[in-house]
Amino acid sequence: MTLGEKIYILRTEHGLSQEAFGESLGVSRQSVSKWETNQSVPELDKIVAICDLFGVTTDYLLRDNMEMGVREQMEPASYVAGHGGYSSQKLHYEYKSKKMIGNLPLIHIHFGLGLYRAKGVIAIGNIAEGALAVGFLAVGGLPIGLISVGLFAFAVLAVGILAFGSFAFGVITAGAVSVGIFSMGALSFGQFAFGAYARGAQVAVGDVARGNIALGYSQALGNYTEVTNRQPFDYENACRLIDEHVSPYWGFFKTWAKNMVKLF
Repeated sequence: MTLGEKIYILRTEHGLSQEAFGESLGVSRQSVSKWETNQSVPELDKIVAICDLFGVTTDYLLRDNMEMGVREQMEPASYVAGHGGYSSQKLHYEYKSKKMIGNLPLIHIHFGLGLYRAKGVIAIGNIAEGALAVGFLAVGGLPIGLISVGLFAFAVLAVGILAFGSFAFGVITAGAVSVGIFSMGALSFGQFAFGAYARGAQVAVGDVARGNIALGYSQALGNYTEVTNRQPFDYENACRLIDEHVSPYWGFFKTWAKNMVKLF
């Protein structure tokens, strides 16, 4: 029995069309047809994937004298109908869309028990890289995960130009612990800091505030301070201090700082 005949029998036994089978391996229906008619031979990585998918050994596929009745048994993988990819007893699943944007698939989903990586315009996986990335470790334009690194990051640990998370690091940040140029959080550190404990080199506003300009409800330490004992801050005085003692270099951050004082 030829390799092509074995592939045909395995595919039909599992109720897969040539198109669905091809999607699970990341190849076209035409490629599957050529394999089954012995016009071409799958590449080595595809042969390994076929063995994993159908629970047979490479010896069974490649040796002409090994027939169906004596195939060696492995952990079978079950096909995920309608989506491509497969899931096995190792809880592994992968899907790549046919549509490509440049050299990346529009959607790539790849996860399971292990360090599985998804890379696409939209990426979902244990490790995900993409314009929109969702994963335990996510990297990209808009990453969401336990640990995220990107332009706009949302995570338990977030690093980005705009970062939101329990621990946030970046340019504009918000989180339980927040470190950035403009930071907001329970514990906030930066040039402009706002929170329960705020430490800002330029402006700090919070219950306890430390900075060049420090506005605190219970404590303020700095060159220019105001303690209100839970009363609203003197907004006009705060704006005057910011205008006089914060360099124009900080541009729109100065305006944002004034707005934050008003909110507090």
